[in-house]
Amino acid sequence: MLTVYSKPNCIQCEMTKMWLNRNKIKYETVDVSEHPEKLEEIKLNGFQQLPVVALDDHFENAWSGFNLDRLEEFKESR
Repeated sequence: MLTVYSKPNCIQCEMTKMWLNRNKIKYETVDVSEHPEKLEEIKLNGFQQLPVVALDDHFENAWSGFNLDRLEEFKESR
């Protein structure tokens, strides 16, 4: 399951979720403004922008920002 770590009023976060919805890919959203511990975890893993998209809550293959190439790659690998 994909997890999208996002925050309110984040254009790239919304674009990522819209793309996932349009492609019927299920995901979980974690609002880091409501879960500051997750924001700290994201920062500790070297990410500096949102959204961060992670597979099964693992940050090894995660990416940040609206990254169409990575989204397409994930879609094709399903």
